[in-house]
Amino acid sequence: MQGGFVFAATAALALALSPAGAAAHDGGVDPAAQHASLPFSTPSAFAPLAGIGENVEYVGGDNGFTGGHVAVQGKRLYLGSYGRGLKIYDISDPQAPRPIGQYVPGGARADAPPDAAVFDGRHIAVLNGTRRTSTHSAVPGDARTDRTEFLDVTDPANPRLLWTFGPDQVDGESHNGDIVDERRLYFPSGGLGVQGLRIYDLAPLLGDTPAAPRNLVRADPVALWNESPYRAGRPVGAPFTHTHDITVYPDLQVGDGRRDIALLAEGGAYAGAGNTGSVFVIDVTDPAHPVVLLRWLHESGPGHHPIRYHHEAQLLDGDPRLMLVTDEDLHNGCGGAGGVVALRLSEDLTSVLREESEWFIPLGTPAPVCSVHVFSSKGDLAFFGSYNAGLQVVSYRDPANPRRVGQFIAEGATSWGAQVHRKGIVYVGDMTRGLDVFRYTGPKG
Repeated sequence: MQGGFVFAATAALALALSPAGAAAHDGGVDPAAQHASLPFSTPSAFAPLAGIGENVEYVGGDNGFTGGHVAVQGKRLYLGSYGRGLKIYDISDPQAPRPIGQYVPGGARADAPPDAAVFDGRHIAVLNGTRRTSTHSAVPGDARTDRTEFLDVTDPANPRLLWTFGPDQVDGESHNGDIVDERRLYFPSGGLGVQGLRIYDLAPLLGDTPAAPRNLVRADPVALWNESPYRAGRPVGAPFTHTHDITVYPDLQVGDGRRDIALLAEGGAYAGAGNTGSVFVIDVTDPAHPVVLLRWLHESGPGHHPIRYHHEAQLLDGDPRLMLVTDEDLHNGCGGAGGVVALRLSEDLTSVLREESEWFIPLGTPAPVCSVHVFSSKGDLAFFGSYNAGLQVVSYRDPANPRRVGQFIAEGATSWGAQVHRKGIVYVGDMTRGLDVFRYTGPKG
């Protein structure tokens, strides 16, 4: 990769995510954008870091553009191109993604995380967008980025736009989104207040004449928790801020049956003292009538590092009662910020039995912006995109004592997300590199 590209991309991204460019459209401070100013470094800081690896091999990639969120659907890989759109790859050979299409509509596209599904042979993708704005919009006056675009990408070389939500703060806002294939439902994140939990039926989109996905519910998660029969006198907690991320697990074994469960990470106020967000565990088996099973509020005090920004919550693939909650902290170094809290949930998901551990990218890791970000897991292993710390691999075989078992910091890394695939292949979307492909070669847990 050419060093000049690193400088140009990081400089442009730093400008695009400046506090002035991250203001809300509604005249107030946007809590979801308070963490948007990234202190990227110039290439000279990265030069000595090229190819730092441990139990991870660099396989290849597609570089020279802005990357971001990664999602795998069958034999396809969808990559968010930060600020631009999405790219589509054939991964029939998992270690050699082959570009087969893209959707770059012009104008600003903040964040731009995609998700995809296949319905009756049709490949459907969604491109999300948040309320952040960019001063570098390719289309003058088109700076609003709170729009969601639904695409038919059956022919990946010719994506067809089916419907657009927004730009607005009603349906358009979507920091991320989860298409639940089995239910033909769409769960976006990013909303404030009553927009915090939104669920859409995709059936109208899939008709002969595409129509807007039908909204099934809009709800304030705190209000749902207040009304929940599972609260049982527990504190309601502070008013809801905004949804940063949502992940849905259909047909999860819960008690004696199977339920559809959503984990909703409420970001909180990034500029505050920490612990202003929370995590909601929500039963969405009846999507029109969601029920909150648990609101987890991080404890304060000795042994509990404050969570600056509740970024994401996922269940570990090999241990679905171990919930990993990540903290995005872009303004502190390695060793004590931007880490992961591991929580042991009860069998019925209505309580946290204990906090197993807090893990941080180790002190001494050569990365100025050192925070976990978007991640995935396989068995007992978690794979974290970690900004300048690149790809970090952590074993949770002993949840009370997680340990790093692999890493790779590529030249100029600003790694957004890591998606583990089969045979140890890991796809990393990178904001300054594009797409990198790695192979994990370390212990399996």
